[in-house]
This record gives sequence, C-alpha cells and structure tokens, in this order.
Amino acid sequence: MSDNKRDEQKIPLPLSMLALEFFGSVLMALGLAKKFGGIDLWPAVTQFDQSGWLLIGLGFLLTLPFLFYIIAKVREKAEQRINK
Repeated sequence: MSDNKRDEQKIPLPLSMLALEFFGSVLMALGLAKKFGGIDLWPAVTQFDQSGWLLIGLGFLLTLPFLFYIIAKVREKAEQRINK
C-alpha cells in the first residue's frame, strides 16, 4: 500500500475522545471487577449494592462518543470515495 493511500485511511483521533474512552474503559473494568469478581476498589463510603452496575453503565456511556465519532468518520470517508 502506498503512503498516499495509507494517509487517506487514517482517521485523526482527538485527545479528548481518547481520554473519554480511556476513563470509560477504566470505569467499566472497575464495575466488572466489583460485580463479578467481588473486588471493591472504591472507598467504603461510596459503596452500595448496585454500584458495580452503575460503574459499568457510566463507563459504557463515556465510551459512546468515541464510537459515534469513529462511525461518523467512516461514513464520511465512504461518502468521499463514492463521490470521487
């Protein structure tokens, strides 16, 4: 593959999107650890019965903007190819 085609296929990723994705993934991992592994990494004051599901849900919601961004960029690239 030539360098020009490789440059066309690259999708620029904003740092803010990557930060949200990372933070969301960490929250999901902490929620999964609590729910299925019984590992509590939060202070005892903030723990309650369904906090694992809450962390999983919040983490999932934080990863959605990154997913939507990637889908929008792929659609944009596809439309550019069709219009050429």
